[in-house]
Amino acid sequence: MRKLLLALLFISFKSFGQTLENDRLALVALYNGFAGANYPELSNWAVPGNTGDSPCGWYGVTCEGGRVTKLVLKELLLEGELVSDVGNLTALTTLDLSKTGTWMGNLTGNLPVELGNLTNLEYLYIADQAFEKTSLGVIGNLTKLKGLSLTPTGEVPANFTNLVDLETLYLGSGDPMGGFSDFSFPSFLSVLPKLKELYFQGWVKGEFPAAIGSFSNLEVLELNANGFMNALPQQLGNLSKLKRLYISRYDGLGDFTFLSNLLNLEELELHDSYFAGRLPEGIGNLTKLNKIVINSANFDGVIPSGISSLPNLTVLNLTYNAFNGPIPDLSNIPVSGLVNLSNNAFTFAGMETNITRLDQYSPQAQIDAYLEGPLCVGCIASHMRVTTAGGTVANNTYQLFKNNVLILTQVGNALLPLDGEGIYRVEVTNSIVTGLKLMTRTYTTIKLPVILVSFEGKSENNQTKLTWKTAEETNNKGFEIERSADARTFEKIGFVDGSGDTKENQSYHFTDLSPLAISYYRLKQLDYDGKFEYSKIIRVKGDQVVFKIYPNPAQDNLMVSGIDGEQDLHFLNSAGRVVMATKVTTGKPVSIRSLKPGLYTIKVGSEGGKVLINR
Repeated sequence: MRKLLLALLFISFKSFGQTLENDRLALVALYNGFAGANYPELSNWAVPGNTGDSPCGWYGVTCEGGRVTKLVLKELLLEGELVSDVGNLTALTTLDLSKTGTWMGNLTGNLPVELGNLTNLEYLYIADQAFEKTSLGVIGNLTKLKGLSLTPTGEVPANFTNLVDLETLYLGSGDPMGGFSDFSFPSFLSVLPKLKELYFQGWVKGEFPAAIGSFSNLEVLELNANGFMNALPQQLGNLSKLKRLYISRYDGLGDFTFLSNLLNLEELELHDSYFAGRLPEGIGNLTKLNKIVINSANFDGVIPSGISSLPNLTVLNLTYNAFNGPIPDLSNIPVSGLVNLSNNAFTFAGMETNITRLDQYSPQAQIDAYLEGPLCVGCIASHMRVTTAGGTVANNTYQLFKNNVLILTQVGNALLPLDGEGIYRVEVTNSIVTGLKLMTRTYTTIKLPVILVSFEGKSENNQTKLTWKTAEETNNKGFEIERSADARTFEKIGFVDGSGDTKENQSYHFTDLSPLAISYYRLKQLDYDGKFEYSKIIRVKGDQVVFKIYPNPAQDNLMVSGIDGEQDLHFLNSAGRVVMATKVTTGKPVSIRSLKPGLYTIKVGSEGGKVLINR
């Protein structure tokens, strides 16, 4: 019996040794396929080595139960190909060959079909490597996968629907040269019942689907530098388990009312996008939120007062937006937390009471001031009033600058007397909010030689009738009439004599007999001593100019005529929501391939119409 047990143990050890030896030989083959000598990290790999050498403890190699179970060689700038011997590492649960950095990785060629032998593999990370798209289907055979990162160079194979245990999926590339932005949102995602984390990085273009709202187990959603053109779907509000939402460099607009429904959200980050949105007041319902970062996302409006009721908030970063209005109570954020409100349009309003919570709050946008009295035509203003600085007036110091020279300092008084003609601005500081200086816009006060009361134009019988009135004139030789097609380059088309010196109201007129389809006009008022001033610019559209959208119905492209210059073009769906925004000029085609077939309302400035997209 004792001899039998010894024999069995010998056979067992021999079998065990052969299995680990197979793992070692597979690693040696991988090393050679990767030109391993180029990587100092792999210097402890005994290659070619001897039979019986243990690979356990080699860089990136983890063993359990006498087998190689993990191979992690990420960020090594690997070169070459993934050889078929990888299929012999049958105990692997983790294979990480991913790479991040400036350039796409150098692993090329096909994923070997033998990769499908790794039936125990749970985590496969090969993002930022350039494997052939025709070989990606082998991944669909790895049905135990829980985590996958991949940079597809084509559409994702249909058999990825087999990955029903997948919990984490990263598709795309962190490399600006590695994005493949012509691919649509992969439909197989909707049949992955366990998916918890979804990352898209610079890979997908087109429409971000409303079906994302059906991913009921999703806890993390990150969208970075993709080509989505539509507004964020409100169905995102159905992601009741979502804990982290990160969106960066999103081309579409954003309506964030759906945020109020994400009751389990802990982190919200929105970066470098043109959302042109506002934070909903319902954000106060998200009591698990601990981090709000909104940078350069074109948000405006006030900070919702609901922010004050978030018990777990420790980070509030709202830099480089257009937030304005009073800052709500932030005492719920611990002093050790981070609050950065710089580069917005805030004033001292709300800062005084929150100063212990504010880490960064400067600079802010310029504020307005108001010129006051006396009420007579041609007289210059006598005072400048600053009512937009916020805060307690008694705590504010107002410094008046004339022609960039400080001429007056007042404490607790926002009404500052002016000293004749000049260029004025006011700088305001606060004795409590010591790290911020608010500056007004500049205001110029001059006594004009000619007081121009009005300047108007209208089209009649294919001619433009220009009229203007003055209330007082000094040394006025007359008016040159100038016309432009683009409001930038003007030409003289006529002259009307002035009235010299007068305090009486005067009326003038001029007729342009050959106007442009859309003409811009201005007056150049000339003094006898050679000085001159320009009037405001007015725009007159000819009788025959018609705003037109064509072709209608449209398929892939649309054109607009009857507008001047480059203007904003908005497409609104039947619910009145903007689904696409772009720029348009007369006669230049606009791609509408990202829009679904249907009837849309178009708005271009004050013009508008309907267009049917029919494919």
